[in-house]
Amino acid sequence: MNYIIDSDVMIGLLKKKHEVVEMIKNIDMSDRGTSIICIGEIMEGLDEKQAMELTKFFGSIRIYDVNLDIIFIFVELRKTLRKKGQMIDNMDLLIASTCLANNLTLITGNVKHFERIKGLNIKTIK
Repeated sequence: MNYIIDSDVMIGLLKKKHEVVEMIKNIDMSDRGTSIICIGEIMEGLDEKQAMELTKFFGSIRIYDVNLDIIFIFVELRKTLRKKGQMIDNMDLLIASTCLANNLTLITGNVKHFERIKGLNIKTIK
């Protein structure tokens, strides 16, 4: 099984939160990944030392870029969520679309937003 590690989980890794570190440690290196969107979300708020530490981590996992397949899913999800009055922000929607397009499970602590997306596999960190 392959995973996308959400930005909130990466923050937990930086803070060395035990439950986060243990969960990620138990996932095979070849199954770990993240979205370029998650990287953008997290890098903005980091100091230089944290950015270097996280950049090293990024070198050990797969980075999923946004492509047309992801954008098509994103557009359909936005339409569906808008009709239901259950919108979530575009960054989270792009992350979810990346998971759906690549058949990935999202590792996140932000279940409230992501659970609105039908078919999205979520692994929760508490």
